Amino acid sequence: MSDALPSVRLESGECVTLSPNSERYRAAYHQVQPRSADDVRATLGLSETATKALQAGGMCCQPAPAMAPLPEDLSHEDADTRSGARRAAYAGLQAYVRSPTPNAYANQVPAFNRYLDLTKAIINIISLSDIEVADGATLTISANTHVVNARKIIIHGRGRIVCQGSTTFKIVSLEGNRRFSTVAVAQTSVVGRVSH
Repeated sequence: MSDALPSVRLESGECVTLSPNSERYRAAYHQVQPRSADDVRATLGLSETATKALQAGGMCCQPAPAMAPLPEDLSHEDADTRSGARRAAYAGLQAYVRSPTPNAYANQVPAFNRYLDLTKAIINIISLSDIEVADGATLTISANTHVVNARKIIIHGRGRIVCQGSTTFKIVSLEGNRRFSTVAVAQTSVVGRVSH
């Protein structure tokens, strides 16, 4: 990470939200429009090393969905068929991105790619130098922040990071308390080295 990247330092009791809509942090964000499921996996997915570390720590990966939507159902004229197919494609794509066995989804990739083409999905990425959360402070990561790139995260005492959506953290180290929580039904993944 470059030294020119901004750092986020919260004082005790302070509450800050990282969002691409934030005046304060907008310049630290960039957007990626994935063209394929493989692009999404490369941007949001865990590295092989991180996946093995999570599995060794007892964290499970999502199982493959039993049924994949047909690509043509994603733009079906019947609203219920179209809606159901898009929900299934979204859920399947989420599982594919985090799966340690992406080959298990090979038959679903055409539907994922069609879904991305139809929805014009955008991935919002914030790049920071360091994040430091003081005792009693709360850093909220907005639901539309999909990736947090940072060199180091330090969480002191009762400080915490709250994720409002599914967020991937790509960091070098995590120090202090591991107080991450999710507000929505989402999976938060941390990619990198964790230290106490």
